Amino acid sequence: MVRGLERYTAINLGEAVAKFQILKRIPAERAEGFEENLKIHSRLKREFKKLLADSSPKILKEEPAKYSFLHLKKDLLLEMLKECVFCERKCGVNRYETKGFCKCSAKSYYSSEFLHLGEEPELVPSHTIFFNRCTFACVFCQNYDIVNSDDSIADAKELAMLIDIRYRQGSRNVNFVGGNPDQHAHTIAEILLEVRSNIPVVWNSNMFHSEELAEIIEDFVDIWLGDFKYGNDSCALRYSKAPRYMEVVTRNFLRAKDNGELLIRHLVMPNHVECCTAKIVEWVAKNLGEWVRFNLMFQYRPVYKAYEYSEIARRLTGEEMRRAYEIASKRLKNLV
Repeated sequence: MVRGLERYTAINLGEAVAKFQILKRIPAERAEGFEENLKIHSRLKREFKKLLADSSPKILKEEPAKYSFLHLKKDLLLEMLKECVFCERKCGVNRYETKGFCKCSAKSYYSSEFLHLGEEPELVPSHTIFFNRCTFACVFCQNYDIVNSDDSIADAKELAMLIDIRYRQGSRNVNFVGGNPDQHAHTIAEILLEVRSNIPVVWNSNMFHSEELAEIIEDFVDIWLGDFKYGNDSCALRYSKAPRYMEVVTRNFLRAKDNGELLIRHLVMPNHVECCTAKIVEWVAKNLGEWVRFNLMFQYRPVYKAYEYSEIARRLTGEEMRRAYEIASKRLKNLV
């Protein structure tokens, strides 16, 4: 069993229940007005936490509620689209009528879905669903084609059926990625309502979501697979147009630690070992613990607009990789 991913492993072994399946078995009521529904949500959240601590696979024999806590979450997310604050940019646009920074409307699109064999060892085979668009604007984006396109409409029932099929084919999780999943939280809730399998949910994101979104989605995320890109605000602004980066992502990592299990990714960038890698490793070790699962990634390549920035317009040197590993291995004991 991988230290730090004990509950995830238990779900894989049939000894625990994926969080969304518990949510589907908590009856809910719907009130008039967004604020009243938030009050109901807060009450049910306390009930959910008690059930989560004591739940056993026996709960899966119970029929899902006709209108469940997960239904309520989906409806709250659909209402939030009218003045969107899903990410920390908080554009406040009505996504039923226009698009904000992420270029997303109320309709979600995805690029592909498949059994991914190239993720972290404990995740594979991972059923990855690559949603279009992103809340960042990374100049070195490795998935720029996905980020800048709208491919296939994300039909909830169709994708849920595919999740169940992939589960029977051996997937160990459903991995919502992109792009980024945050701006598609309403669609993902709709999908999970239709999923029958007891499968862990992996939220593969840039961790730039708002507290308002976290309050809703954290109850159906089993693993936070979070990118920790930068060790300071200036790099985040320069390369991803992400304001207040450290404040936001550190807040979200701390909250994720208390509401799921963590697997952190950090892509080492040329000329950014000391300003980013070293500072990230130090913060993680101090605040999340030396045993947090940490993937130090060396596959950076200059793509998309990276050649417009001379300092990152090349691959890593052997010395940069050696130095990054030396920094991480001294402070963290659970490197991928």
